[in-house]
Amino acid sequence: MQGLAARLGHDLILAEGFDTDSLGTFTNERSRTGTQVEAALAKARLACELTGAEFGLGSEGSFGPDPHMGTAAWGVEVVVCFDAASGQHVHAAAQGPSTNYRQASVSSWPQASAFAEQIGFPGHGLIVGRPGEAWFDKELGSMEALKTHAAPAFLQQGELWLETDMRAHRNPTRMAMIEAAAEALAARWLQGCPACAAPGFGPIRLIPGALCECCAYPTGAAKAQLLACAVCGHEQAAPIRATVPAQRCEMCNP
Repeated sequence: MQGLAARLGHDLILAEGFDTDSLGTFTNERSRTGTQVEAALAKARLACELTGAEFGLGSEGSFGPDPHMGTAAWGVEVVVCFDAASGQHVHAAAQGPSTNYRQASVSSWPQASAFAEQIGFPGHGLIVGRPGEAWFDKELGSMEALKTHAAPAFLQQGELWLETDMRAHRNPTRMAMIEAAAEALAARWLQGCPACAAPGFGPIRLIPGALCECCAYPTGAAKAQLLACAVCGHEQAAPIRATVPAQRCEMCNP
């Protein structure tokens, strides 16, 4: 985020005194309300309120199976810049398989220690147990502490739930993707609208309809990106491709 602020010509101020877990947690003690962009925007607005700054930054991550095969972990990071003076905001995202999003139910200390080592604990945070369990903990910082904490679970119920801590300050892998999203936001913020010159002109969605190169049927694959301005509403399409192989065609390859 420091690099993003510098590229936009501002200093970075850390907004303190607010527990962002109140907006939602990855372990579901509190559910997130609204979309991922709305959650990041809420944080950016709060940053302005808490600091009095003209601009606020907020980020929000989501994690799950990859959108292609559904077999690998996938992360999506959104970063929002909110302009308190105009009430407008600009956002950008980064996504991909570079995440350590993992969970496991283990029934012995060797299994628990192996999982911890595989995810890079304690450099990467580890969450032990589920909310409501006596051994639920998000703050363990060593293998010794993990072993001591895990013992009661194995004695009482014979198994223990473990998962990677996806909070950004406990997750260096996630922080790298947030940085990529911040770089994308900086590039978008520096792109002026061709109609009104307001900053933040950029993509808002994909436009389907690329033609099958075999039968010319309009497929669901994207043919362009729709670029838009949040201030004046100007839109224009940026072509991606005109055709796709027959394997992407719903007619040739139903």
